[in-house]
Amino acid sequence: MKKNILLTGSEGLIGSFLKEKLKNRYNVICYDIKLKKKLNDELIFDEIFSKKIYAIIFCHGKNTTPLSKNKRVKKKFLLDENKIKEFLETNLYLNIKIINKYLKTSSFGRVINFSSIYSLRSPKHFIYKNFSKEIGYSISKAAANMLIKYMGTKFAKKFLFNSIILGGVHSKDLSNFFLKNYNNNNPTGRMMKLKEVLPIVNFLLDENNTYTNAQEIVVDGGWLSW
Repeated sequence: MKKNILLTGSEGLIGSFLKEKLKNRYNVICYDIKLKKKLNDELIFDEIFSKKIYAIIFCHGKNTTPLSKNKRVKKKFLLDENKIKEFLETNLYLNIKIINKYLKTSSFGRVINFSSIYSLRSPKHFIYKNFSKEIGYSISKAAANMLIKYMGTKFAKKFLFNSIILGGVHSKDLSNFFLKNYNNNNPTGRMMKLKEVLPIVNFLLDENNTYTNAQEIVVDGGWLSW
């Protein structure tokens, strides 16, 4: 019988890719706001965790992307507390709520959290034009990393918690200015391909992997090493 995996953000760039790649080996339970299924709905929570969940993969998240159609940003910069709270609600507090439910309804399992190089380093602002990466994104992702490390050390005898720190993943409609600058600042000279996400996910899901825990596993083409 296939093991159940809860995949959040299943309709996003990475989530939709993983959904297709994992469905032959696992029963992938998909939840995404695009499916009109909000994970903060208690009825949905009860439905999800009435099943035995082998693993949770957090692919949901609030993010901003440097698209070719982005309008010019204002030069004046202010810390927008409401915007930062929005990022925290989606990228941190929702994770906490799901993990709490998981711990209450499961005796063992594993959690994979997708994070970003911008959770460990500040964005290189010069690689963007008419765009600014939101500070709330970096703050919320950094906090989510610590959540995963803390949980991994607290519940290591029964649960494995790990974060995958991704570099930029190539997608359609990205700004040419951004692409050129990103590529020039990565040792590989390019952005990540979607298919390059899969090996690390397979490793963390593998039943034989029982000792990788509370880690930030970087898959960035060498970006953080420069």
